[in-house]
Parts: sequence; C-alpha cells; structure tokens
Amino acid sequence: MVKKIFRVLNTRRVAGIFAVFFLILYPAFAATVPALKGRVNDYAKIIRDNDEREIEEYLEGLEQASGIQIAVLTVPSLDGDDISSFGIKVADKWQLGDKEKDNGAILIVAYAEHDLRIEVGDGLEGSLTDAKCGLILRNVIVPEFRDGNYSDGILKGVKNMGAIASGDESAVSQSVREGESDSDGEEYIPLFILIVWLLSALFCIIKGAIRGRGKKRGRYFYNGNNLVWIAVDAAMRNIMNSSGSGGSGHHSSFSGGGGHFSGGGASAHW
Repeated sequence: MVKKIFRVLNTRRVAGIFAVFFLILYPAFAATVPALKGRVNDYAKIIRDNDEREIEEYLEGLEQASGIQIAVLTVPSLDGDDISSFGIKVADKWQLGDKEKDNGAILIVAYAEHDLRIEVGDGLEGSLTDAKCGLILRNVIVPEFRDGNYSDGILKGVKNMGAIASGDESAVSQSVREGESDSDGEEYIPLFILIVWLLSALFCIIKGAIRGRGKKRGRYFYNGNNLVWIAVDAAMRNIMNSSGSGGSGHHSSFSGGGGHFSGGGASAHW
C-alpha cells in the first residue's frame, strides 16, 4: 500500500515537472516574429521586385499624406502557430502607427499554411472594419492567390487597405465596395485572446489554492510533499514575450511609431 502511494506521488511529480517544462519551452517551438526591415518584408520570397518597389512607394506616399502606417509580412511557415495569434505577436512587436492615433495595419501571408491575415490598429477599426478586411481577403487577394498570382494579390490587397483606411473610396475595388451585405455583421475573435484569458484565469485559481497551503519562494511555490515547482507565472511571461526572440538585430529607417492593436481585422485561407 505504501509503495503504491509513493508510486502515485512520483507519477504526479513527473507529470507536473513535464507540464512546467512544456509551458516554459513552448515559445521555442512557436513561430517567432521576423525583424521589421521595411514596409515590405517578403521572407517567403513571393513578391516580384517591381511590385515590391511599387508597394513600398505607395505605402510611403500614404504615410506622408495621412500618417497611416501599413506593412506587409510574408513568412514561409507559421511553425505550428495559428495566424491570429501570430498576427497579434507581430502587431505587438512592430507597433505600427502613431502612438496617439494607433493608425497602423499589417497584411500577413503564411505561405505553407495558405493562411492570410489583416491586423488592424485600434485607430483604424472604424474605417478598416473586420467586415471590410474580410472582403479584401476573400474578394481581392484569395482569387489571385488561387491562380498563383501572389505578387498581384498582395499589391491589390495593400492598395485596397490603404484606400479604405484613408477614405479614398474611388480606389477601392468594386468587389469590395459591393461586397455581400451580410458580411458586415461578421466578427472575428482571435483564438489567442481566448487562450490567454483562460490560462490567466487558471493561473489565478492555482496560485490562490497554493498560497493557502504552500510556501512562497520568489515567483514559485513549493506545494507540500509533491515536490512540484509551480512555474506557471514564469511560463506565461515567456509565452507572452516569445515574440521578442525573433529579431535579427537589423536596424531599418522604417519603424513603428508605438501604435496599439487589440485584435481587429480578419483572416482567410486560400
């Protein structure tokens, strides 16, 4: 009987240690955020040189005229991450848009997964709504991508984003202007936000329970005889800060202005 009890305790201890190490090491396996090199960051190498120059010039002119900052990011793969959570990490690291106006936006392409995402800063959510972002993705970009015209799709998508954000309706594609009316009611809730909320709630419950029985040692808690170090706090910090490990140290003349993003935008698949 005593041996059985010790066997159970050892099993729980091992399981607890593995859980802690998984939470701590998880960021190493998630997609990291590439460095912001310019307005076009084509890490997947799917944009033609002449289109890249045209996009750069268009977005530079847009920023000079309106202050709106839009950037493009293509990546070869998300490495198991989902496009919504990756988009938030990119937005948090790049911080496009003015700090006071939050007028930034990002078009993200994940080549291997065939996923697309438009991430919108808080200040542009009134014009570049979730529904309009969805129309740009589905009606402008996806049809081009399905035909293998990645460069054309990105160029057209960016120009539609800029036209809507700046209020230039004449430059918006007809397929976006006359999009289905029922799309106006669509809401896109990033899975990442829900997961973080659930993990935070779980952490608070565990922390409260352990404080009543265990001894506090720094940011960790030692729980009685089970010999399990509860490192959820440190793991959560690592997960939330994992985007910081993606930088290459490359400095660019183009950089974000401190804009804030709260998950507005839309995703699509081609």
